Order: sequence, then C-alpha cells, then structure tokens
Amino acid sequence: MSVCDAALILEVSDHKLGGLIPSWFHLVTSIIFVLALLYAIILHMTSKARRELQFGDCNLPTVVWRPRFVNYDTRECSTEEDNEIDLNDEMALMAWAEGSQREDNHSSLGKKRDGRKAMGSSSITNILPRMERLDGPYGMYATVYGVRTKVVHVAHPVPTRAILTGAGTIDVADVGECSYSRQRHSGRRTSLRGIISGSAKDAQVDGGTQPRRRSSAARFLTGSTKSPAYDHFKNFSGDGVFTADGADWKAKRASVLHCLIRNSNIEETLEAQANRSADCFEREVKAATLLGQNLEKAKSGRPSLRVIDVVPMLQRSTVGLIYRLITHHEIDFSPNLCESMTRLDTYASSRRGDPPSPRSSATSLERLVNSETSESGRCCQVSPTENDLDVKSLLPTYLDSVTKIRMIILAQSRSFWYLVPRWMYRLLSPMYREEEKTMKPIRNFALQTCKNAKEGSPLDLMRKRASHSGSNAKPDLVSKDLLDEAITLLFAGQDTSAATLSWTLHLLSLHPEKQQKLADEIKAALDLSDTRRVSKNIISQMPYLDAVIKESMRLYPVAPFIVRKLTSDITIPNDSSGKERITLPAATFACIWIYAIQRNPRLWHQPEDFLPERWIDSSLRRMDLGQSEYGSYIPFAIGPRNCLGQPLAHVVLRVLLARIVDKFRAIDPRYEALTRSGACFDSKSLRMDMQAGFTVLPSNGLRLRMESRL
Repeated sequence: MSVCDAALILEVSDHKLGGLIPSWFHLVTSIIFVLALLYAIILHMTSKARRELQFGDCNLPTVVWRPRFVNYDTRECSTEEDNEIDLNDEMALMAWAEGSQREDNHSSLGKKRDGRKAMGSSSITNILPRMERLDGPYGMYATVYGVRTKVVHVAHPVPTRAILTGAGTIDVADVGECSYSRQRHSGRRTSLRGIISGSAKDAQVDGGTQPRRRSSAARFLTGSTKSPAYDHFKNFSGDGVFTADGADWKAKRASVLHCLIRNSNIEETLEAQANRSADCFEREVKAATLLGQNLEKAKSGRPSLRVIDVVPMLQRSTVGLIYRLITHHEIDFSPNLCESMTRLDTYASSRRGDPPSPRSSATSLERLVNSETSESGRCCQVSPTENDLDVKSLLPTYLDSVTKIRMIILAQSRSFWYLVPRWMYRLLSPMYREEEKTMKPIRNFALQTCKNAKEGSPLDLMRKRASHSGSNAKPDLVSKDLLDEAITLLFAGQDTSAATLSWTLHLLSLHPEKQQKLADEIKAALDLSDTRRVSKNIISQMPYLDAVIKESMRLYPVAPFIVRKLTSDITIPNDSSGKERITLPAATFACIWIYAIQRNPRLWHQPEDFLPERWIDSSLRRMDLGQSEYGSYIPFAIGPRNCLGQPLAHVVLRVLLARIVDKFRAIDPRYEALTRSGACFDSKSLRMDMQAGFTVLPSNGLRLRMESRL
C-alpha cells in the first residue's frame, strides 16, 4: 500500500466517524432537551397550581405531595410472630409488666413491625400536628398532588359544613366573629352557631335578643361531588349508591331508602336480627373460650381463660345481620361447633394416647354453648339447605377479601397509578391484578346473596325498580346495578359495625371502671324487662350506652376521612379577622379529616381521652366547643351524601354492645398485668394501632379475654 492510499483511507474513515458522532450526539441531546422541556412544563403546571392555592383569594399554606409508591404489597405480617410476648403466658406478661415499669415503656407490647407498603396510621394521626405547624386559616392547608391536582385538607367544622352541605358562599354577617386563630392566643370563646346549625334563635345581633335573618347567600346551594375522587372505588362497588353521581345517584339512593330504610317492617326486623346476631356472637365466644380452655388443659394440664381475637367473630355476626336483613334468607354464619370440638378432642386424645370420642365431646360443647341462647333457638342451624351451604362456603374468603380490599383501594389512591388513565392502571399495574384477584370472592358472595333474596326482601324490591333492574336484564338474572348495590350494602353493613364495636370493646377493656358502669346500667334496664332481649325502647333508657358509643366513634370514626370535588367556588370568612374571605376554587379536591375534626384540641376538652361522660354531663359538654357550639361530631358525615345507613347503625351498635357487655367482661391482658404489677401507667399507651384503609380496624385484630359475667 502506498502512502497516498493510506492517506485516502484515513480521510474516508475520518469522514464516516465525523458523520456518526454528530448523529448520536444530536439524538442524545434531543432526548435530553425533550425531557428537560417536559420537566419544565411539569414544574410550571405544579407551580401554577401551588400559586393558586397559596396566594390570591385562597391564601393557604401549600406543599407539593408526591405519590408514595408504585405498587402495593398486600402480604399481611404475622400477628403471633410480631408480638413480643405470648398474651396467654401469665409469667411472660408479668415479666413484661415489671420490665415496662422500670423502663417506662408501656407501648412496646402489641406494636407490630409492619412491612406492608400502605398508608400507616401516622398519615392520619399526623394531620393535626401538621396543621398546627403550617398555621393556616381554620387549620387548613393545601397540597398539589402529583402534577397539578389541587387538594385542600380540612379539620374544622366551618369549612367542612360549607363543603359537604353545598353552601357556595357563607356571608360574613352569618358568622359574626370567627376567632379560631384568636381563640388560640387570647382564650376568647365566640359562637358560630348561626351558620353551623342554621338556627335563628342561636344567631343574635350584638348580643341582642332579636333573631337574625339568615342570608340568602347561605341558602344558595351548589354542591360538591364524589366523582372523580372516588373513581378508584369503581372496581369495588361499581355504580352503587356509594359511588354513583347525579341523577343515577338520586334514583339509587331513593330506592335504597324506600326498600330498606323506610320499609314498614324495618324496626321490628332490625331489632330481632340484631339480637340474633348477638346470640351468635355469644355462642361463638363461649365456644372459642371453651376450646381454648380445653386446649390449654391438653397442653399444660390446667385450664385457663385464653385470649381470643374478637374482630372476625364480630365480622361474622354483623355480616349475618346485614345479609338476613336485605335477603330475608334465614341463616347463621357461625363456625360449626361440632367440627371444632372434634378437632380439639382428637388433638387432646392423641396427647393422652386414648382413642378419640368426638361425638360425646361435641355434644357436650354444643349443650354448654347453647344453654343460654335465645328462647327461639334460631341460632342452631338444623338442616342447612343447598343455598345455605353455598353462601356459607363463600364467607371465609369473602371476609378476607373485604379486609384486604380496604387497603388496596387506599394504596391505589396514594400511588403513581392514581395519576394515570384507568386503562393504563388496568393494563400495566400488578396492583390491579391483585385487586381483581381480591374482588372475585366479593363478587361471588354478593351474587349468591342476590340469588338467595326472598320475595319481598329489600334486594328483591330493588330488583324490581328501574334504578337497579338494568336496561336489558331478564327477571331471573342479576343485573350489574343490583350486584353493585349488594356489594355496597354488605360491606357497609358489616365493616362499619364490626369496626366500631371492635374499637369500643378495646376502649372499654382499657377502662374497666367505665365498662362496669355501663354493665350496671344495662343490667338495671334489662332487669325491668320480661326477657334479656334489647329493644329500641330499652336502648332509650340507657344514656351511658349511647355516650360510650358516641365517644368511641369520636375517637375512632370508621371512615377517618372523606373526599369531595368542589363543583364551584366556596367562600368562607377568614377565621382570623371575620372580614376577609377565603375562596376555595372550583375543581379543587377537599379532604375532610373526620378523625382530626373529632380530636381537634381547639374544639374538644381532653380530646385524646376516652370520656363518655362528656355526652351526658352538662358541665363537661359546655367545655367542648366542638359539641356545644361548632357541631364537630360527624362520624357519618353530613349533607346530601351522608351515610344513609345511620339510623340502622344507631340500633345495631347499641343492641349488640348492650348484649355483649351484659354477658361478658372484656379484659385486655396487658392492662391486667400492669395493674397487678402495681405499675403507674397511662392506658392511652396501650391503644392499638389503626390498620389504615379507607376504613380502619385495630391493626392485626383485637385480642381480649372475654370473661362471662354469670
């Protein structure tokens, strides 16, 4: 090769290389430029949304909130493995109590190391401290969720009522002096009764006696909507009354009210079914207690009262109640006692080396447990039908699924997938596949419930109405509208009642003196009746029972927060001056923190304490601004989208709690051990964590000793 040829080759190579480098360089720089431009657009949109909330008529402290995670791990942590000690081990309990007295650490027992990627209870409990730190009007603050979704966080009844009742504008004249911030500094107490209650006699001008005319602006209702804030519930409850909007919601709510709530036989039926569910719970507790005692005797040779988890028992009792109420299909969901006793007898016999005798043991257990059931004996399932076996076989997986779906739906709302179109979530997200897997048992149970509905039952009546019949549904088929409503009613009737009763028993177990006071009131009321059945008339004679349930729901509302999208601007006076106004812009999402409203220290005296007396003692009532003036007790929400099952829950919760406390003494083994050890402790340190979902249960169940009072 000549020198000229070599020079020519080098020249050609340099030319090709020079062409390649610019092409790759341009591609990379173009990608970087596009990404930078996209990032700049996102920043601009986020900043614009933040300015709208932080300045101008809104004027709220504002932060940017990013999605917490992409996917969700639904695996539960083990209750037994995560407990530091065995609650059935007396020696270990006493050793813990003595050690905690020295270390001044009473909250270590029962705290779970939870590895789930879900919203922890701190996301709920930290709302009030965050509001105090940001110091916005009425404690409100705003977040920009994701790119430009505007969210206002509320924990005060004045903006809450404006949002939930649909008052588009609240006139300054209707409020008078609003001193939420000034009250914090000066201690002044001023009234907002005029706007909150809408009562003319409570709204007076300059301390005079003449009633003030309510402003027409306050009567101008514009409303708020659940859509699209609750669209992530659609795969769960579909287009049932909980998630429907507009004319569809009005028609379905009217149908549910007509067929269930205002049914002519509802009061008598509800009392009977609530007492029957109490019978079933009592039988199951007695069975579990006897099984536990015999198991302990088989292990150690001496019987003792064992700890049992009451949450699944309450769930089975309440789902049986709502199932029978909406279907008129008479069935109980209690476990088969004979099978349980057979397994225990086989276990005990194998340890002794004796041949098992399941029939005699099972018969003995059945006789002991049934000795104090109702006179009708309806809790004893004699000859189950095919429909009974079908629906009972679906129950265990149904209850597991509804417990899990609560966390999946909430996790989805706080994840990356909430920010993208639904089709992307369904196509790409592992969370959606887990959700569909979880929903299958829920749909199967609801479908069987619809099929088992008897003639004249609420579900059957709904089936015949246009709101739930479906456009092309045949008479012998279950329409999607009816299936969605069945899922909604079953969950709402079971989950809320079981959760409220769980928290109430938990609080009573940490306050034995209040539990005994309640038991004495119940006994006195029931001794005056011919039977031990609890009726609506007897409930009205037990004010302390009512106070206990109210206080439990104040501390642990089953739905700790709700969300609404504002359909128009909402204007309220600034709480610091009463003259300036705050305008929450249309299309903003309002997150109403019921948990925080009902524990707000500016509205409640001793807000963290379990104090049922606050509801019946007039001197304590006056110390609660949230009760005496502001109307801050809203566990069922307020406004047109409030919980329509509230009148049913009022009866169910009181009947069940009265029956349970009349029969059993709920004992927290930790409280008992600390008391016996002579330790000085605060019972609040023993409260269970909340298992955060869109409704809340005690984390990893509620393990108590249920001691018979007889």
